[in-house]
Amino acid sequence: MRKTCLKMFALLLPLLVFIVWFGQDAEAAGRGKIVLDNQELALPQGIKLENINGSVMIPIRVVTENLGYEVLWDQTARKVTIRQDFKEIKLFVGSKNADADGVPLSLNAAPKQTGGTVLVPIRFVGEQFGLEVGWDNKEKIVYLSGNSSDSSSAMPETSLAAAPSPPASPAVSSPAPTPAPSQTTGTVTGTASSPPGPTEAPAGTAEGTPIQVKGADFIANQLIIAVTGTVKPNITTLDNPSRIIVELPGTSLASDFAGGGPVSGAAQGTLDVSEYPLIAAIGYSLTGTAPSAVRFEIQTTEKLPYRLSVDDSTGLITVDLNVSDTGGATSGGSGNPVVVLDAGHGGSASGAVSPAGRKEKDFNLAVIQKAGALLQGDGRVTVVYTRTEDITLGLQDRVDIAEAAGANLFVSLHANAIETTTPNWYKVNGSETYYTRSDSLPLARVMHKHLVKGTGFKDNGVRTRSFHVTRETSMPAVLLESGYLTNTSDESKLFSNDIQDSLAREIAAGIIEYLGI
Repeated sequence: MRKTCLKMFALLLPLLVFIVWFGQDAEAAGRGKIVLDNQELALPQGIKLENINGSVMIPIRVVTENLGYEVLWDQTARKVTIRQDFKEIKLFVGSKNADADGVPLSLNAAPKQTGGTVLVPIRFVGEQFGLEVGWDNKEKIVYLSGNSSDSSSAMPETSLAAAPSPPASPAVSSPAPTPAPSQTTGTVTGTASSPPGPTEAPAGTAEGTPIQVKGADFIANQLIIAVTGTVKPNITTLDNPSRIIVELPGTSLASDFAGGGPVSGAAQGTLDVSEYPLIAAIGYSLTGTAPSAVRFEIQTTEKLPYRLSVDDSTGLITVDLNVSDTGGATSGGSGNPVVVLDAGHGGSASGAVSPAGRKEKDFNLAVIQKAGALLQGDGRVTVVYTRTEDITLGLQDRVDIAEAAGANLFVSLHANAIETTTPNWYKVNGSETYYTRSDSLPLARVMHKHLVKGTGFKDNGVRTRSFHVTRETSMPAVLLESGYLTNTSDESKLFSNDIQDSLAREIAAGIIEYLGI
């Protein structure tokens, strides 16, 4: 398979942390800073960070040029073209339409031109350019890391907000459940089928002046709420219809609340859940006066379990719906979760071929069979292979196998390549993980962590692409690109027993970790 090289990993949750800070300190001149890989970036003269319709806007030129990207400006078309290695992204001032390698994209807020600088939403930067984002609440500094291997030195460990991600499992026999909150002070797990009644997270209390709710978003099957202080949420579950009620006592909606936006100036509104079929609606409202409370109501199409986590250090409250009634995954007919392992290509479809003549299809099958054997030996999952020999198999055939098996997750293994006519093609290397649907993002994050650990290659990050097997499957699905066969170093290691064994162990460990069993 032929893909381009991008070297960073996107984290979405720090967007809300940024919103919390921005609402509090936007009016304080000179207090906002952007630090990239331990170096403060200078904003263009007269440029300030802005919050437009709930999207925090940053100067794209400041970030991209400091990362070594090429930035082109077409004054006539009001178009910004950004190039890095073999990736090209196009943005249009005043339009929410964008283009990434020919794929149309839609932005939450249109880029804005201020003087000679174009501002774009930080979420777009995070998703398309893979920046790691950290927040130092004490110093009011936004940290951006363009090299995940250096992120620990570039960003203070104690002050970062990160997406939920558990520690790596050293072996299949000792996984950590996922997703797990980062830096949480309290976690409560429940289910929408439980009897009505309040459930409290062991966080602090909200007293005195109402704490402001600065923003909320529903992403990756999680409701994420940003507040300006310590809040002790109450959760109640109701039936007919199934609902999860989250009440934040002693809080009020900020005037610049970032989310669905108050309706007609009223203290209520809704969040966008159009991409989540199990979520009928999410509404929020302000109730009471002394004290007031902000109330979120998650209406689901069926009874769903949840995990509540509170992080006082970042002001993030998360209601995670990526859990099951037992705290793990649902099961197949055997009583175990069903995992489909897909060895990419096969038969007449060789996939990528290295300059030395080694074929991707052979690597894929060897590693998948090793990973499957480990999982079968472990005994906690039921393994279904799309192929166990060198046969030709269509993309829809692979989807049909997963659907017929009632799979809980789908993992497809590949090795990458790049056209040898591309300048410096032999230098492109590293591992990357792809997903299509938002419900697959938690799986992608876990599997990518283990993929990089298994190969030891450069971390090219988690990316989103519309691949058939990750788009048409109904269960969480990812496609792992282990390395580049057109890179001699990657190729020699991928066909070594040591790396294949290591990668198989990590694929198995990642699956066990994600399932939480």
